[in-house]
Amino acid sequence: MNDQGELSIKANFEFFNLRGDIDEKHPVVDVIRRAIRTGQRETLRGLEELGVIERHHAAHNLITTVGRNVLARLLAGDATYSGQVNYGALGSSSTTPSNTDTQLGTEVYRKLFASHTTDGNNVVYIDFFYAATDTNGTYQEFGNVIDGTASANTGQLFSHILTGGWTKTSLQSLFVSCQYTIA
Repeated sequence: MNDQGELSIKANFEFFNLRGDIDEKHPVVDVIRRAIRTGQRETLRGLEELGVIERHHAAHNLITTVGRNVLARLLAGDATYSGQVNYGALGSSSTTPSNTDTQLGTEVYRKLFASHTTDGNNVVYIDFFYAATDTNGTYQEFGNVIDGTASANTGQLFSHILTGGWTKTSLQSLFVSCQYTIA
């Protein structure tokens, strides 16, 4: 909370193209997670120099009205939704995200989270890992979904970001780490 007692959620994303031989269980993925969560940027630079990380991009994103509404309902005891972000969706639309968005502009692929945790200090980390064989293309948007299914456009869109064109080939894995700070 800020000094006026106002509550806010800050959302940060970090996107990584990794060599295609890096899978979700590879130890380097845990090294990347620790580096993000502890602010060890020199570790990430070292992995880039070794060619493990082929591309890295960090950005802030939008928490949608429907996403914030799910949290408000939970605080009021309404358990219609679990509140768990379970899918990360990639899309091809370059339309600017809006507070009123309920789904990506054009969803192309989604995958269940790879990991999620909290640090006990109002920060939640949710990671998504797309293996070299999962999907390929250029993705203009990314979003997190609460209570989604494997089908496109299901669940409650929690966050939405324009990526600027994340490109993934069949020779790369894609790792997306989402950090939500409640202040």
